[in-house]
Formats: sequence, structure tokens, C-alpha cells
Amino acid sequence: MSFSVSEATCILGGRKILDRASFRIGDGERVALVGENGSGKSTLLKCVAGLITPDSGEVSYAKGTTIGYLPQEAVINFESPLRRELMSVFEHVLGAEAEMRELEHKMGEIPHDSKEFEKISHRYDELHHLVLHHGGYSLESEVGRVAAGLGFSAADLDRPCCEFSGGWQMRILLAKLLLEKPDILLLDEPTNHLDLESILWFEEWVRTAPCDILMVSHERAFMDNLSARIFELHRGMLWIYKGNYSSYLIQREERYENMRRAYENQQTHKNQIQRFIDRNRADKSRAAQVQSRIRTLKKMEDLSLPPTYKTIHFSFPQPERGNKEVISLIDCDKWYGARPILRPFSLTVYRGDRIALVGLNGAGKSTLMKLLAGAEPPSHGRRIAGTQTVLEYFSQYQYDDINPESDVMSTALEKAPPDQSANVRDMLGAFLFSGDDVFKGVGVLSGGEKTRLRLARMLYSRANILLMDEPTNHLDVASRATLERALAQYEGSLVFVSHDRVFMDRLATKVLEIYNGIIRHYPGNFTDYIHAKQRELAEGLIDSAPFMITDGKIHFSGSLRAAKDERTMETAARKKSKEEKRNEAERRNEFNRKKRPLEEEIKKLERVIHKAETRIAEIDQLLTQPDIYTDASRCAELVSEKKTLKTLLEKSIPLWEEKNRTLDEIKRQFALGH
Repeated sequence: MSFSVSEATCILGGRKILDRASFRIGDGERVALVGENGSGKSTLLKCVAGLITPDSGEVSYAKGTTIGYLPQEAVINFESPLRRELMSVFEHVLGAEAEMRELEHKMGEIPHDSKEFEKISHRYDELHHLVLHHGGYSLESEVGRVAAGLGFSAADLDRPCCEFSGGWQMRILLAKLLLEKPDILLLDEPTNHLDLESILWFEEWVRTAPCDILMVSHERAFMDNLSARIFELHRGMLWIYKGNYSSYLIQREERYENMRRAYENQQTHKNQIQRFIDRNRADKSRAAQVQSRIRTLKKMEDLSLPPTYKTIHFSFPQPERGNKEVISLIDCDKWYGARPILRPFSLTVYRGDRIALVGLNGAGKSTLMKLLAGAEPPSHGRRIAGTQTVLEYFSQYQYDDINPESDVMSTALEKAPPDQSANVRDMLGAFLFSGDDVFKGVGVLSGGEKTRLRLARMLYSRANILLMDEPTNHLDVASRATLERALAQYEGSLVFVSHDRVFMDRLATKVLEIYNGIIRHYPGNFTDYIHAKQRELAEGLIDSAPFMITDGKIHFSGSLRAAKDERTMETAARKKSKEEKRNEAERRNEFNRKKRPLEEEIKKLERVIHKAETRIAEIDQLLTQPDIYTDASRCAELVSEKKTLKTLLEKSIPLWEEKNRTLDEIKRQFALGH
């Protein structure tokens, strides 16, 4: 399957976003689309998806091509459980299976040499191929595998979709796309809302998926590992490079150097010709030579210098010296309904702290940020802010602080003090809003432009503590580097969440890990935290570490297990009595006695399910072969075997789900200390 874009031009708000872009993608290619924020990457994806019609040019697909599109931002409010929502992707397959059962019944009642049997048989064959193409006999297990790969637990499958936060809702949309298995997959920054575990799983899925993929990403490793070509958009023009992202950077610099050299050589040549014309214009004996050179100059096609890339440039205003204890959370916990998010803890952010929050998605990082910001109250305990504390909170998903009906200039002026209002336009220019861009509506801004606007507004605050939840999301590589430098120079306190390991290494002086509702403190940056986890693993304090360091590089190695030295509910720091230690050991042993047999049973069931699904797929392939289809006894034997395997699956899959739910409940009870 392939698709092509030919001479596509898009004009939005009087600006040429795409200028005669042309390319073709096919044969299962993975192509990364790069460019500055607002350069038109999302627009190009929408053109391919059919959501925008180019002003000129066309997008072409083969007949019957299916397209899956993941936008940067989406909000869903499905009341249905996650399992049903994911299974809804297969409604046409489930309908085909039901129709096949009806046709099987009819074929058993009419003569095999009748025209009606031939008609029914033809329809059955069509349905059979449809079900086979979509893996119809293993849909539930496929849903379970994809959901687990993107971080959902077995218990999550029974939760209504509307209960999940913004990042998890994006995962639901991504899961549905992956289950649909479209011929063309269009991904707009798909890793923004994934943790490292899910990113690595998703990367493997993309590597092996039998579809054409065009993706926008700012993750260099992701593009390096997957992309065969890089498409660069700059000022509406599309440039195509072979190779991955690292290769693209080298090729682009070589191309720019050649452009600079050619431009300089042409300028030198033109100047030489012009000097000859100027010196000899009055010499009648050289009139013919002068006219010849004038014609040469007119025929020359002017070469241009290579494009220059704009990036944001700013620094946060340095705050006045505030309280030593900036914000304290004392004897706090946080529950959502009956679900504990953060178990009892106390935390103080001191002047000059630079704290990174780490943990899997859903662990409670954003919740802790909201408690520190005062955006949400703790379920128990109290929050104390220093008398001189001035904070700025950059939330991850909420854009409530900017009005989509307003324009960029008005939105910036809302935060500017009266004595700074005259400089707002210059400030916006530093964030790449120049000319008429300052009058663009907030509602039409890209994700990166919204992030830049929100960062710009923060400059008018004299905050002595910044709370930043995924501030690099939607920013290009150059803008991320600028933000990193600005935060490194900022002298106030900083608490931030990021999945960017380089960002954490360069900024953090302390790491707070949230796991199973427990907050643990680690001095140093992200790499220091990883080394600390490995020491705990070596000393037997934990069962496994989430990451490993080999050859100086950090690699994902598996989910973090409960720490063996897990603290009690009252405090993570106080010492335990011998009786408390003995009780905890007994509870831990009881947990393992219940957990291990279940894990073994789940593994056995997974092997049975995989074996049955594989054999069913083999049988389906055999039944399409003419020599098998015409052999009545062999055909009947295979159909009988398939029915037996389907019956086995119908028993095994619900049992597998039940065992997983039981295991999740045991883990939940252990986490609660029951």
C-alpha cells in the first residue's frame, strides 16, 4: 500500500503553510516529519488524513486504503468501559463472524450443487478473508496485549474511559489506532504522553507494523531508531533526506555549506562582471563585450543563502530572595474516591531546590504538582506556603489560563504589568510571534505555539518557585535547549516533571520517585537516581529496577517492584520497631505466597492462548488453499480442530482476565497495607 502528495499547497490565514509539497511513501516506510513549531507539520498530516483539502495539488491513495490519524491533543468522554471502547474497533469483524455462523447453518441445510450454495459460499469466503485479515479469532487477547503495552492494567479495562486523565485518554486513542491496523498511520508527536516503558513498547510496534507511517516527533532516539527518511518543512518548502535523524543533521549541514559556497561564488562572479561593465561602459571598442556581460547577468538565476532557523530566546527574571522553606506539605495524602494516589507523606521545597518528579504515568506526579501549587487540596494534612512565596504553575494538559477566543497579543497583555505593556510585542518576538502572528487566534495555535505563549506569559511573574509539568511537550529540539538554559540560569526553586532524560540530568539536584503512592527522595540528578536504584537492587532492597545502565547508556529493564524496605503509612523516614519489621516481613511473605502461583498460572494461560491463536491462523491459511478446500475429509478435520481451539480460547481468555484481576486486587491490597 502507498500514497502520494503532489504539488500540495495550503494557505491558512493568508500564509502559505505548504508550497507545492510532493512526495510518495510506500512499502512499509517509516518517515519522520521535522521542522520548527508552526512550520506546517500538523497541517501536512491533516492533508494526508483528508481533514484539510489543499488549496491546490492533490493527495492520492490506492482504492480501499485505510488511514489512522493521531492528533497532538484530543479529549474524549466515553462512558463505556475501556474494554468495550477498544473492542468497538472490531465491530465490522464481530459482525462478519456472526454472519459467518448464520451462513454455516444455511450451508448445512441446502444442496451443495445448488446456485444458492455457490452464492452463500462466495459470501462466506469474503467474510472469512475479512476476519482472517483482522485476526478475528484473537481479538480480545490482542486488545489485552495492546492495552498492557501502553500501560493499562487488567483492572483498567473495566473502568469507564471518562475516568482517565488527559495523557491516558491520548493512550486510549493510540490503542484504538493500533488495533485498527490501518494501511497508513499518521502520528503527531505520539510519545508526548507515554512513559519510557510504553515508549519502548510502542517503538517496537512501529518497527514491525505492516503499514506506511508518517510521524511528527521531537524525540531524536525515536526518529533515529525508526526512520528511513526525514522530511523537513521550512517556510512551506519540503526537503527530503535519506536516512535517520542523525544522518539528516549531517546531510542538512553539508547541503547548507554547499549552498553558502555556491552563493558566495556566484556573488564573486557577479561582482567581477559588474566591475568589468562599470569600467568599460564608456569604451565604444568594448561595447559588444559590455552588452554580452549585461545579458549574462540578466540570465543568471539568483542563488539564495541557506535558510536560517529561528528559535526562542529568553531568560526567566531572577526572583527576590524568599523564605528558606518555600512550600511545605505536612502529613498529607491524596485519594480520588476509594483509590489512594499518594500515601501519607511530608515534603518541604527549600529555597534553591531543583527537584525532578519521576514515576510511571498515573503514579501521581501531576497530582503532587497540583498539591504544591494549591490547585487541589490534600485529602488530609495541610499545605503551608512561605509568606514571601510567589509561584508559577505550568500544568501539562490544561489550557484554562489562555482563552481560545482571544488572540496572542491580548493573551500576553493579560499578564503584563502596566509599565511593561509597551514591550509586549518585543517579548512575543523572542518567542517567535512576529508581525501579524501576534494577532493570530489562540484557538488556531499549534501545540508548540501554545506552549511558547504560556512560557512567554510566565516572564511577567516575579515567581521564586516554578512548578512545571512536562514543559517540553510540543517544543522542538532547539526550543527545548533554550528552555533548559533559561531554567539552568534561574536562581529560584524549581519542581518539574519530564520524560526527557537529558533535561532531568542537566537541571535536577534532587529526584522524588513516586511508586505505589509512596514518595522516596534521592539526591542528585536522574543518572544518580538510576545508580541508586541499581544499588538497592544489588543489596536486595528491591526486586527489580526500572532502568539499567550499560556502556554508559540508560536502558529500560522492566517495571519497578515494591521496595522491600517500604515505609509505613505515618512516615517514610522514622525507624521501625522489631515487631513492625516482623509484621511487614510476614505481610510480604503472605503477598508473595498469593502472588507467585497466580503469575505462574497467568504465564501458562498466555502460552495456551498464544499456541491456540497461532494454530487457528495456520488453519485459516490452509483452508484458503484449493487442494485442502476440495478435500472434504481434510477440510472437515481442520474445521473440527478449529472449533475445538476456539472453544479452548473462549474458556482460556476469560480465565486469563480473571486471574489478572485477582492479581491486581492482591497488589492493591498489599499497597494499601491490608
